[in-house]
Amino acid sequence: MEFRVENHAGRPVAIATLNGRLDALNSRQFQKNFGRWLQATNRFVFDCTTLDFLDSSGLGAVVACLRKTLAAGGDLRLAGLGPKVKLVFELTQAEKLFAVYPNLDDALVALTD
Repeated sequence: MEFRVENHAGRPVAIATLNGRLDALNSRQFQKNFGRWLQATNRFVFDCTTLDFLDSSGLGAVVACLRKTLAAGGDLRLAGLGPKVKLVFELTQAEKLFAVYPNLDDALVALTD
């Protein structure tokens, strides 16, 4: 995973690039990392373009990140869900919890409007 903070419309936005797998093996570490990221800003885009697999543990971790972000008065958007990952969000109806965008640029524009 790659994490960076950029300025968009004069405000810091954290971009986390999720790649490979987010599953029971690494979801706990992902949540720990997110706790540190939340200290930098409360506005996030998770770029899922290179995320190939998401299981229930990974989905739970992403939802937990959303809850923490909202509790901190922030916003979390998802971008670039591939077919397999998108299917997990659709089947569980978790897509109703998130603002989902086709790509990172669209998510950043929407977040800074």
